[in-house]
Amino acid sequence: MPLTGGASRISVFGIIGGSNIYRVNALTGDPNHFGVMLAVPLLALTPVYLRLPRRHRLKWPLAAVLAFLLLVDIATFSRSGGVGLIAGALVLVVPYRRFFRSKQFLVPLGALAVVLLGVLYTHSHFFETFLGQRFSTNGRSTSAHFAVYDFIGQILHMHPLLGLGNNNFAVYYEFVTGKANFGAHSYWVAVVVESGLLGLVLWILFLRYVFVRLLAARRLGRLLDRLGDAEGPHVRPLAYGLTAALVGTIAANFFYLTMQFYYFYAFLAFALALPVVFGARARE
Repeated sequence: MPLTGGASRISVFGIIGGSNIYRVNALTGDPNHFGVMLAVPLLALTPVYLRLPRRHRLKWPLAAVLAFLLLVDIATFSRSGGVGLIAGALVLVVPYRRFFRSKQFLVPLGALAVVLLGVLYTHSHFFETFLGQRFSTNGRSTSAHFAVYDFIGQILHMHPLLGLGNNNFAVYYEFVTGKANFGAHSYWVAVVVESGLLGLVLWILFLRYVFVRLLAARRLGRLLDRLGDAEGPHVRPLAYGLTAALVGTIAANFFYLTMQFYYFYAFLAFALALPVVFGARARE
């Protein structure tokens, strides 16, 4: 596959009653990666959509895009992606609580729910079996996600400050996992195991800086709004959305690894640029 540099095909989770279980993975190669990645546009753009005027030309196209992205995210059947969406949505609940009761939010969500309920009704046995397997806490996949946390104590005992070194998780634990390329199944476990407490503290400090800059962007948006700037009503919602997306990504990465991918650093660049780009408007 030219765009991915390797083989890329739709993920097949298993077979139920002779029918394949497909999970959407797009060009990522992994539906769980895709599910976590989709949380970024969903959470970042939802507040922007909710604050757009009813007659704005992008209002309903954006609603359609968000509904489609949510449908695709659901089709990944990613539990980590679901964790990220829920965590990010909790950030938006308080500042946007009145919008979540409005028609502009409930109508697209209700339409999507009707479609999903129709599919569930017509394939009830299939989805009952599949969802039972997917949300089971006793499966091999679930055990792998939680088992990696056992490695943290061992590493903190042997190499507390610097860990095992970058990309050495799979090398050191091949005798445990039996695989030469076994990932940590948690970005934060990988950080502690490979870079120790020092690496973890540095990451926390950096993420705190990003949150502080997003707070500055929210305050800037409020100021621009008071000054009557045309872009003021968009800056604060976008800042809230990016904050929610960051929280969602951090939460999802407790059970998967996407924060080392290029998309996350592009996302951070947008987040850090927001107060810089619009700060000039407040000084004019």
